[in-house]
Amino acid sequence: MPTSSNPTSTPSEPNFSAPWEAEAFALRAHLVRTGRLDAAAFSACLGEEMAAGHAARDGGTAYFVAFVRALERALAADVPAGALASEQGAWRAAAAATPHGAPIDVTGFRRK
Repeated sequence: MPTSSNPTSTPSEPNFSAPWEAEAFALRAHLVRTGRLDAAAFSACLGEEMAAGHAARDGGTAYFVAFVRALERALAADVPAGALASEQGAWRAAAAATPHGAPIDVTGFRRK
């Protein structure tokens, strides 16, 4: 049984192409372990996203683009309407305003 989180990697290759991929995988594991995310619902969303054939971006693989979209969709069922889009917008604005390499502080970008 493969132990890699990336289904396309071999034992001599890294499991993740970029740090954000590892973070997304760890977040999903934490959410399932703490009961905030239903593993079966996530798997169904991931299957649908993989079938959509997302292009890789931001130095990641298409698998993890689909992975993050599936994670967003699976969590959206528990989030009030519009809250996810608002949070995504705040993060995008904060990231755009942050110098490369500096930590992103989203605090001043969230709507009240």
